[in-house]
Amino acid sequence: MRAIFSPGPSYHDPRTREYAGWVHILDIYKEALEEAGYEVDIPPVELSDIDDRSTMGRTLSYDLWASRWIARHEMDWDLFLGPPGYSLMQMTLLKRMDPTITTYLYVWNNADWYRDQQLVPEYKAAGQHYDTSRSWRHVNLTALEEADYIIACSRFVADSHKKALLSHHEHKIRITPWGVDSERFVPPAERPPGLRVLFVGGDPIRKGLIYLYKAVHGLKIPGLELWIAGCNVTCEGLDCRTRMLGPVPAKEMPEVMRQCHIICIPTLEDGIALAIQEGMASGLVPITTLEAAEPFLNPPQINTGWHVSYRSSDDIRDTIQYLADNPELLTQCSQNARMLATMQPWSITKDNLVEIIRQTQKGRYE
Repeated sequence: MRAIFSPGPSYHDPRTREYAGWVHILDIYKEALEEAGYEVDIPPVELSDIDDRSTMGRTLSYDLWASRWIARHEMDWDLFLGPPGYSLMQMTLLKRMDPTITTYLYVWNNADWYRDQQLVPEYKAAGQHYDTSRSWRHVNLTALEEADYIIACSRFVADSHKKALLSHHEHKIRITPWGVDSERFVPPAERPPGLRVLFVGGDPIRKGLIYLYKAVHGLKIPGLELWIAGCNVTCEGLDCRTRMLGPVPAKEMPEVMRQCHIICIPTLEDGIALAIQEGMASGLVPITTLEAAEPFLNPPQINTGWHVSYRSSDDIRDTIQYLADNPELLTQCSQNARMLATMQPWSITKDNLVEIIRQTQKGRYE
């Protein structure tokens, strides 16, 4: 059996691999295909051939480039796996070559209608461009409707796509929640003094950094520090000490997390937040929105963190103050968060995907 795994240009970008922990998930998908019994082909890509001037340019140039590779290397492929925006031409070509090939798309963010609802006002308020290309949305939705199956990273993401798709496509959605490496992300032997709040995110607007800024401003907590990792931003006028880490290589993130107490990412659109799960494995107490719902799916009597309302600096401020006033609770939640994270290894993500492939392909080779 043979499969095409076409993960887009980021998979081949050395800098993305150095700084983005999520690239590891693509390696897990490839391993899942291999464990399911497939020989895996990944279209090679020259990054210089990718048009990075716009979202449409980036996705279509990759999709076209990979389609040409497929046409030149025609083989008896049985399965295709890729992200929607980068895959439409490839899926169309493969279906023309062999109508029986099974196509899978994975989605890590919410459907476009939800992303627009959450993000357009924020980018506008910040005076920054947000791509609302109708063409981009059409390509995404068409690919999802043409695919045989859709692999969502969380229930939250699955639900937003169910509302976007025509009703007769909803049955195609499956879920493989993300895991965490709780052997690499571990708590320290002893936490430093004070109260360090960590924010992690490459896109500070999407991740809601402005609401965390407003929350810590005016807090009079001894030893309070705000650490910001993943992005380059300016921070002035806050009442607490601030440490700007900028982009942090993925291999250095475990040590950064071990030096903090709370991870706060008041994200506006995420679907699932890998950094939250890594923080929990490191013993950090998470404060986030419903976008990162999956890591909190635990028995209600076990408190592992706090959900706050969207765009609510008051909720964030009150939660940080509450934890500062109750250090024993902070310690207990840290232990609970770590315990829950150890129950979500990456092996479950891989096993779920293998099972989905085997179930959906059942009978094809019997």
